[in-house]
Amino acid sequence: MQRTRNIALCVAAGALVSSVSAAAPAVAAAGSPACKNVTLSWAGGTAKPGGGSDQQETARVQVKNSGGSTCSLLGAPSVMLTTNGQPETLLQQPGGNSVSLAPGHTAKFTITFLSDRGKNGNEIIRPDQAVVTLPGGTVKTLTWRWGAVTRQEAASHPGNFVSPIT
Repeated sequence: MQRTRNIALCVAAGALVSSVSAAAPAVAAAGSPACKNVTLSWAGGTAKPGGGSDQQETARVQVKNSGGSTCSLLGAPSVMLTTNGQPETLLQQPGGNSVSLAPGHTAKFTITFLSDRGKNGNEIIRPDQAVVTLPGGTVKTLTWRWGAVTRQEAASHPGNFVSPIT
């Protein structure tokens, strides 16, 4: 089975993982530079640490402008799940909004995925990181704590996707 993949450069633990996506705009909103000084953190959703619900779950990600000036984000981020630094799956990115972030302010996006306990005969992955490429190219990594995920690359209506930033 051939899978559509983004170009990815994976380097050993703790190093930069970069991805390029034609589906996610790599531009900033007019009037403000793209957000570069940001921090990402998990911010709720239906997913539980360890996962295993065999249901579609959500994990919200908060993006905080930790810089000293207003910046902007246009579109949905690219999210790649990795295991031991190797890309495992890319979550689909629909649509896009323009969001301006003043210093200290936050925006959010949601990762929606099919959780899997491994008992349904599905092809699953067990990611350890979510590598997020924000619109504008800033790359950040979050530790994945939501358990196994059902592969969806070949699905006609994938259950794994990322919302635009709001």
